[in-house]
Amino acid sequence: MALGQQLVHPDCLAFVGVVEELLARRQQGNVPQNRWQHDDPWGPRTWNRTELEDMVYSSYKQMRKGRITRPPRREVVMDIGDYLNCTIEERNRLLIAADSSPIMPYLTDAALNPILEITIEIVQQLSMPAFVINRDWQMHYFNQHLLNLFGITPAMLAAIDPSQLNVLGLLCDPTLPLYQQLIQNRASWQHMLRKTIYGFKQANLLCQYEPWYQQLVARLLQLPEFAIHWPTVSLDKPIVPPSGGFESPTIVLEALIPHTQPTPKRAWLRPLLMSAGYFQFDFPQIVAFLPANAESQAIYAEIGLPLGLKHSN
Repeated sequence: MALGQQLVHPDCLAFVGVVEELLARRQQGNVPQNRWQHDDPWGPRTWNRTELEDMVYSSYKQMRKGRITRPPRREVVMDIGDYLNCTIEERNRLLIAADSSPIMPYLTDAALNPILEITIEIVQQLSMPAFVINRDWQMHYFNQHLLNLFGITPAMLAAIDPSQLNVLGLLCDPTLPLYQQLIQNRASWQHMLRKTIYGFKQANLLCQYEPWYQQLVARLLQLPEFAIHWPTVSLDKPIVPPSGGFESPTIVLEALIPHTQPTPKRAWLRPLLMSAGYFQFDFPQIVAFLPANAESQAIYAEIGLPLGLKHSN
């Protein structure tokens, strides 16, 4: 046991050990960075005990002296993780040392596949256009209704590099087929994009120091439209709708539907987000599109999609 930890209560020893290790690593320059965070709420830090006690956990000094006999509440541990710019692995070490349940890791590869298979089966049975996304907003499956809605053929889909099949990329990349359909009404497109960026940041608040997050954002920032909006979307500010009023709990997007006759028509679509896990897991999730008005329902019916209106003779 280190000299400085001899007085620590046995129930707090593991927690103090992890905190001390992380503080030492930060002082040595091992600090996870979010290159895309322009307004760090913590400001410059020296990563020492006094600063930790002043900014986050005032009882830490008493804990080191043995006067605190149990680790802090989960909320305090999460605040300490925020202060230390913790990765999920580091944050989970703090949580486990404090006898709190760890954060579910970001599912990929073999861990993702069983849940993804179940989610895809659900989307295949849905009577509405839908696709499947994971936490990184990567699109893993499109049902036939969605392809029919936007006039995307299997050949067009196969021609897209899988790494480009990201919701944010499809909204911003003019080389991809969906962009031209969605950009018809720039105001609704911009609102959709900003809400999607907001959702991505919110869902991945604890992932912002992970390599996959940094790499994805770096790639998306190569798209001019994304680069304009990404730094201006903050979780502390509401997304103002095109009308300039207060934030709406729902969102609609005007899109061009190519297969209508005699010329392409514009439909208003209402995105619907669904979880396949019923509180078991956050992701994968399902994104579906419902017609937002009677005219759009008629367009659905015209191209043979479910949820369309039945026309009387």
